[in-house]
This record gives sequence, C-alpha cells and structure tokens, in this order.
Amino acid sequence: MRDRLLDHFNENMASRKLFVVDCDWEILWNLYLDEFPADLNPIFRERRTLDCTACRHFFRKMANVVALDEDTGEYITLFAGETEEEKEVFRLLDEHLKRAKIRDVFISDTKRVGLESNHELMLNGNVHTWHHFYVDVPDRCVGNSSYMHECRSNRAVLETSTQRISKESIDIVLELIASNSLYRGDQWEDALKTFKDYLEEYESNTLDDDLFYWVKSMELGSVLVRMKNHSIGVLLMNITDEMPLDEAVRQYERIVAPTNYQRPKPVFTKRMLEDAQEKINELGFGQSIYRRYANMSDLSINDVLFANRDYTPDIQDNINLFDKLKNLTVNKARNFDKVQDISLDDFIENVLPSAVEVELFLSYDLSNNFMSLIAPIDKEAPSMFKWDNPFSWAYKNNIADSLMKERVKALGGDVDVDLRFTIQWNDHEWDKNDLDAHCTEPDGEEIYYSHMRSSKTGGWLDVDIIHPEKNKAAVENIQFKDRNQMIPGDYLFRVHQFSYRGGDDGFKAEIEFDGRIFNFAYPMRLSQDEYVNVAKVTLDDDGNFSLKSFLDNQTASVKEWNLNYNSFVPVSLICYSPNYWGDNAVGNKHIFFILKDCFNDGRPNPWFNEYLVSELRDHRKVTEALASIAKIEESDDQLSGIGFSFTQKNKVTLKVKSENIERVFNVVIG
Repeated sequence: MRDRLLDHFNENMASRKLFVVDCDWEILWNLYLDEFPADLNPIFRERRTLDCTACRHFFRKMANVVALDEDTGEYITLFAGETEEEKEVFRLLDEHLKRAKIRDVFISDTKRVGLESNHELMLNGNVHTWHHFYVDVPDRCVGNSSYMHECRSNRAVLETSTQRISKESIDIVLELIASNSLYRGDQWEDALKTFKDYLEEYESNTLDDDLFYWVKSMELGSVLVRMKNHSIGVLLMNITDEMPLDEAVRQYERIVAPTNYQRPKPVFTKRMLEDAQEKINELGFGQSIYRRYANMSDLSINDVLFANRDYTPDIQDNINLFDKLKNLTVNKARNFDKVQDISLDDFIENVLPSAVEVELFLSYDLSNNFMSLIAPIDKEAPSMFKWDNPFSWAYKNNIADSLMKERVKALGGDVDVDLRFTIQWNDHEWDKNDLDAHCTEPDGEEIYYSHMRSSKTGGWLDVDIIHPEKNKAAVENIQFKDRNQMIPGDYLFRVHQFSYRGGDDGFKAEIEFDGRIFNFAYPMRLSQDEYVNVAKVTLDDDGNFSLKSFLDNQTASVKEWNLNYNSFVPVSLICYSPNYWGDNAVGNKHIFFILKDCFNDGRPNPWFNEYLVSELRDHRKVTEALASIAKIEESDDQLSGIGFSFTQKNKVTLKVKSENIERVFNVVIG
C-alpha cells in the first residue's frame, strides 16, 4: 500500500502544482483507520495494526495535500491511485478531499515527509521491519512557512487586482506611454502588456476562479500579482473607476514624480483625439487652428484705442483714422507740471485722444507682462473662441501670472500672503550655487536658513534650496502672512552667496504686496559670502507698504524681447484684449501696449482652453495638446509688447506727446 501511494505521488503529483486543502487531517486519519475492515487492521498489542506514530505524523503533514490537474480543474489526491483491499477506504478519502477548498500552497520544512521503515527486536529474538508512508517532496516545495503566507497574500492581491483593473484601463495607459505622456510610464510597458494577456486568459479560463487565482499567483511573479499595490495599479484602478483621466494621472504623478516634474503634454487617448477632430471639423474650425503672430494689417481701427502715426497706414480702415483723432481732440488734455498718478480710464478718456506719440517706460517690474497678439493664418477662418473675432493672445511663458510665483507654489510655499520675497537662480545654465534669501526685520531679527521663522512678525522662509537640480529653476521664498502681525518699520531683503560652486549668472527676485509684483535682476556673479541688497520694504503705522529698490541700475543691461529695460520705448498701438473688441465682453479684460521693435523670441501657444467655445469643452485634453504642438512660428512681423490684466493691480509710466506738450503719467491699472 505504501509503495503504490509513493509511485502515485511521484508519477501523478510531484510534477504538478501542490496545494493544501482546508480539511482537518485528523478527520482523514480517523477515516483511514475506521474504514478498514477489522481483519485487515487487527489489534496489535494495545492499538490497531495501522495506528502507528510514524504514519500518523505523515497524515498530519501530507494527507490534505493535493495536486491540481489544470486541464480538468480537478484535484489529484494522495489516495487517487490504484488500490486493492484499501480501495474503498482510499475512495472515501479521495472524495472527502475533493470537496474542500484550497487553503495554502504546499511547503514542507523537510525534503522527506514520513518514514520509510524502522526495525524492532521482538521477544523471540527476531528483528521485525515495520513499513510506513513516506514521500520525497520536490525541491521547489521545500522551504519555511513564511513562503506559504506570502503565497496566500499574493493570491488575495491578485484576485483584487483582477476585479479592480479593466483591460480598457490598460489600453489607455499603454497609449499614454506610447505618446510619452506618462512620467516613467515606459518602465511599466512590458508588465502592462503581460497583465492584459492575463486578464484575457482570465475571461476565457474554464477553471473555478479560486483555482485560477491560486495557479496564476504562482506563475505571474510578484510584480504582476501585486499590480494594484503599485503606483501604476492605482492609476489603472482610478481609470477603471471612471475618474477623469487628467486627475487620475495627477494622482499617479504625485506618487512617483519629483516635486519639479511637469507633465510634458496633456493626457488624452486615441478615442478622445478622434472625437475632438470630428467636433472641430463639424464646427468648421479646421483652418482656425493654424495660427501666427498678428500684424498691423490684421487690425481694424475700431479695435484700437491709440495708434502711432508711423503705423496707421497698415491698419484696416485707416482712411478715417486721422479724422477720428481730430474729432476726439475737443477734449483738452490737462497740463501736468510733474509726474502724477492717473487712472487708466482717466488716461484713455482725457489724455489719449490728443496724443500723437506715446512711450512706455520699460522697468524691470514689467518683465512678466510681455505678450503677443495671435491671428489665424487664414483670415477668413471662423472664430473658435467665445468672442466673435479670431484673435487671441499669449503672455511670456504662456502665463499671465508670475512664473516664479508658480514655482514657489509647486514646492509648497505660500504665495497668498501680504508680503512676499522670492529669489530665483539656475534658470538657464546649470548654476550649482547655494544662494540664500534673507530678511532683516525692524528690530534686527534675521530670517534665513538657520532661523527660518520669526515668532514676532510671522515671517517665514518656507522654501529653501541647498542643491539646485539640473534643468530646474531654484527658488527660495520668505513670506509674511498678515501685516497686522508685522512690526512697523523697514524690512531689508537681500541675497547671500552661501556657497559659490561656479555659477556666474546672478539671480532674479520678486517682491509682492497689495497685488503688485516688483521684479529685480542681478545678472552678475556673487562671490563667496557676498551679500547683495535687493530692496527695502517699509510698513508704516497705518499698515501701508512702500518700497525702495537697490537694484534699479543693475537691470539697465538686461534685454528682453529685443528691448532694453530702464528706458522709454515707443508704443505702436494701444488696445484692449480681443475678448473686449467691438461688442464683446467675455472673461477677464486686458489692455495691451504694443511696442516698437518688440519681438517675441519664443513660440507661444496659439490659444488656451479657457478661450474656446463651449462646444469644445468636452475635448479640452485634446485641444490643450493641439495647442502645445501648434505653437506660433517665429516671425519679425508681429504685434508684441506689454499687457496688463484688470484683475491685478499695476502701474505703468507713460510719456505722452501731443502737438504742443510732452507729459509723463503714472497710469494705475486695476
């Protein structure tokens, strides 16, 4: 009986996957003993002949071990082999085991389970050999119990992964990887393809689900088995749960991406692209998406507040331009003996009508305000925007707000404060210097890397960079949340070269209060331990801020878009943003000062999603991506200059020449 069981195990079980079913071995042991006829299992001494310690130990270890026939999905038990007089007993054991569920993968702590034989010296002097059940288990099944726990966990996680992740979600992620739209996505490509094959196999498998999970949890490997626990698994489950794709990708990036990572392009799928293309063609915008810099000949005089006489011949409807200007000169301009503040409305209504020439003082404070007007290549193309003309605009870096400010926010700094001082470096060539932002408060207390927070004023260095990374602008930020907590007096802001490591490009800085951003540049090398004073901000007893700059002279040599700072630049024309031309009044209003010889040296976006008609709202991911690849080509024939949003407070100095007088105004916007 022992030999037949051993042969059966070696021939029919050992080469297959072995499992332990959830069946009490003692029940099997008692069934084995009780079902043998008494003549085959007589009492020997005090116990039945088959009731020996060695065989009992074997049953405890092996009786509930089964092999799985993956073709039929049936268990193969130890008791399924050919038998003789024990046939009925083995049949009962076999049937009992086949009704049980798998509990664990089989692992033995020894190579041999059971005892082949032992010898006993009998009273008559003869040596008797006793035979017992035993098997030699395959090497792959020899180990410790921790592996069993791991296998049990793998099987449970695989089941959850299978139920929570759809094939469609894998297709979407693979498409994102193929278009390089997923950070480090290429590292998962092969694994995702394999897991998709597994899901297809799951859908067509004929095994019981429980058996299928056990089998595959042993075949797929730990990475695939635990797919849901990986960052890519979180993305897959979120997509499966119909989370918006861009939000699902953002959550994935928060897990895997460094703080400076910016997704290189919007997230969309092939289906989304096809749907967007169909909608764009349906709306007749096929030619509207091809765009260029606007030029003088594109504009109508009706959309212009002021045009320098040197440029008026190029403007549409120019025949009536001078007549219109003459008609407006009935409003006499006021005489100003000195520079004074004037509102934009007052400037447009009372000063601009008599102006012949206007010049704008290009202070470095305006470095974030550079903009360009954009027009369609096909002048007859319909407007794809919320307003009825086909013109758009783009600010430098494709944002109207401070890029430095956005970088502070990305690093967790607070910019929604009453007073902010931000420095930036390493934004061109790799500058490894360790620059530090400092603030000396009125009572002499210093805020810097070694004393990051002031208990008296609430001032806080909340972003500190020690080792700038390649291709990533470094910023530091000191902020004062509430002016009511601050001490009246002077706050000196400066930059310290803590560690010179070869960078020679200096730094840029911003100070923001009362909705205004003051920009500074220091384009020279800072020596080791050198301090550079940037500005002094004074808080008076009434809670008002004022600023004195120490770097005005340093920006004279800085050039932007072909223009030098700290100089008056001729204004070619003045107009509102296209969304306020004619009878339009859509969204935020801007005013643009188009400057002579101002050339955008970048490739701005042709539009932004907030400009587009509502019919394209459902295709915003594709239209965003389309804008990123349809950037405006370089051209010397363009309308670029300085723009201001009415949602932000700004001040611009303008020199105005009329027929008989030249005056300078500080025009307040917003």
